[in-house]
Amino acid sequence: MKLTRLFALAVAMLLCVPGTTYAQRNMRLRTIPIDSMVMSDPCILADDATQMYYMTGTGGMLWKSPDLRMWTGPYRVAVTDGIKWAGERPEIWAAELHKYNGKYYYFATFTNNSIRIGEFKGNVIPRRASHILVSDKAEGPYRPVGKSDYLPADRPTLDGTFWVDKDNNPYMVFCGEWLENWNGTIEKIRLKKDLSAPVGKSKVLFRAFDSPWSREKDIKGNDIPNKVTDGPWLFRTQTGKLGMLWTSWVFGDYTQGVAYSESGTLDGPWIQEKEPITPPNYGHGMLFRTFDGRLMMSVHSHEKVNGRTRRVPHLFPVNDSGDKIKVIAQEEKMDAYLMVYHKDQDHGLHMAYSEDGYTWTAFNDDKPIIAGDTIAEQHGIRDPHIYRGKDGAYFLAMTDLHVFGVRDGFRKTEWERDGKKYGWGNNRGMVFMKSYDLIHWTHKVIDFTKFPKQQYVVDGDTLTMNWSEVGCVWAPETVFDEEAGKMMVHFTTREGVGMNTIWYVYMNDSFDKVIGEPHFLLSAPKLKYNIIDSDIIKVADTYHMFYVSHESGATPRHATSQKITGPYRLDDYYYDGERQGHEAPNCWRRLDKDASDPTYVVMFDNYHIRPMNFGFVETKDFFTYKPIGYFDGKGSKMKRTNFAEQKHGAVTYITKEELERLKKYWSK
Repeated sequence: MKLTRLFALAVAMLLCVPGTTYAQRNMRLRTIPIDSMVMSDPCILADDATQMYYMTGTGGMLWKSPDLRMWTGPYRVAVTDGIKWAGERPEIWAAELHKYNGKYYYFATFTNNSIRIGEFKGNVIPRRASHILVSDKAEGPYRPVGKSDYLPADRPTLDGTFWVDKDNNPYMVFCGEWLENWNGTIEKIRLKKDLSAPVGKSKVLFRAFDSPWSREKDIKGNDIPNKVTDGPWLFRTQTGKLGMLWTSWVFGDYTQGVAYSESGTLDGPWIQEKEPITPPNYGHGMLFRTFDGRLMMSVHSHEKVNGRTRRVPHLFPVNDSGDKIKVIAQEEKMDAYLMVYHKDQDHGLHMAYSEDGYTWTAFNDDKPIIAGDTIAEQHGIRDPHIYRGKDGAYFLAMTDLHVFGVRDGFRKTEWERDGKKYGWGNNRGMVFMKSYDLIHWTHKVIDFTKFPKQQYVVDGDTLTMNWSEVGCVWAPETVFDEEAGKMMVHFTTREGVGMNTIWYVYMNDSFDKVIGEPHFLLSAPKLKYNIIDSDIIKVADTYHMFYVSHESGATPRHATSQKITGPYRLDDYYYDGERQGHEAPNCWRRLDKDASDPTYVVMFDNYHIRPMNFGFVETKDFFTYKPIGYFDGKGSKMKRTNFAEQKHGAVTYITKEELERLKKYWSK
């Protein structure tokens, strides 16, 4: 034991010798997959000269990979003895690699905790600043470019990154740490052409409190913008738009934001996007292109595991073809199911989850996740639908309608407007909400009576839609129109007490505004009967629509199209064995291990039986259907653990991490 300790001490002393290289330190190399690495602030350089990817980050170590999947390291590459104030063993944060004028540059934040430069609100501030090292090779070693300090010695600064403007002037863009004034900054400082020293003084580009999406609580418990600025990274889209990634917090979630320069220069002004660009608990992002031309964002995940924070590198595909970048989420990593529904008892939003698609448990003990009277003008919602977008955001669309407004004391008349003129359940609007964590939501009610009068020719007949006299806007569902590149919301509507038909609108990225005017989607042939409750799912190259026909009672039916906007071909293939009126079909795919032979479930709402319940059928080909029973029915595999009498449901998918976060949140 004594010899072992002496040997460990000798190795530790060798590793701490300043200025030594990897070979001298004899560090143990490993080759591991990216999701087994533990690293904050990962930055990846795709080096054309070596056809190798190099990753570095906090800790200052270097890893390399030929394919982005398996990584070999760690290599210690930073030689810091030329940075006098940093001391012999500085902390190294957020190291980045940049190739510039034939050389490789290592931008990193160094901290010397033995030097204290101030104190603010009881927090001791150590000497911390970004510095630049250089090497002739991507794999190092890297040594200081010059002897000058780049940033003021009396301020804590961090996360310096590199940018060259259109006039070929190099800059360091960095963060003024929140510790000095509780409102972090993003700043720029010009550099000499050889990056050996700064030129002039720094300039603030924006401050943490400029963010519309970051959040924390002040001492009075009020929601305010978060004080942290982390990880700036500059980029241009393919259209030439100058943007900047940067990171802050949304309460306890580390989150990636983005801003765009109005002038196309570092001087801005910088306009912040209203919402984060990644799902929660991903941040400190940067962009790089793979050798085959794909644009990727490297971030680290930020989660608690057994009480400790664990950070793992993660890669998101990115689309930069427009003025703004879009992160593309990956559905194949979904591990569980999330269901939304409403109940007649409270007209609020409810959620339930399942880990196998058969047994379901309601969050919040089946009490509303969101009370209807807090989000709807009629003080209640119905027909909730949830959709997971490709950027990892969740989109909720709901009918703004309280069927029992008199019962619950919200109005004195049965309906919001005259029932003889506008019909049963008449309403004007729908509720639109968006979230990246399923806990904090944006919110907008849109009144459809504001749209102008429209006319469409349907089966040779003219369909007039006078939106100011709309009788209902019910059962909205969200789906992504790949051809248009926009979120599409389709819904049931009618003028006055006329026939119900299906229409759609496109929504903006923030999901709080309709783009353009509504469009007609589907009606019964010759407008002979009502159709309601459309649901669309894409399988291979075909769009499958389930809807409810009122040709002879309320019965779900099926239609197909090669385009999401139609025309749709109606058929009689769908079968669920029900003889009573039922509605609200919602089709979702089981997360089968064999993705080559998936099973699809059509869930529906039987409102005639008591208590009201959901029924289910399964199909693999959309020609043959197998009824599998009701929730808790005799012989049915579909089970509920803590809820009943749910209405008009919809299902999407969530990750294991999202599920555990929701369990923890609602268990409180």
